Amino acid sequence: MSKIDKEKEYINMLKVYMGILIALLISDISGTVKLFQKEEVDTVFWFGIVSVIALSLAFIKLAKYAHRKIDDLEDL
Repeated sequence: MSKIDKEKEYINMLKVYMGILIALLISDISGTVKLFQKEEVDTVFWFGIVSVIALSLAFIKLAKYAHRKIDDLEDL
């Protein structure tokens, strides 16, 4: 397997991980919104808020890393 093919496979795996993060983020946001609408602002709600922030930051970091890897393909 050539180096460029290896890099392409790595980028595809990053896309899969980003998709998983998006799915987790959507489900976490919907659960947190349901708790807010039921006016159940308790520990679980705040844990949901913290996890939304953490998942968002992880997605942003992974997206920046994927873009950097894509830009590095020009050098190969």
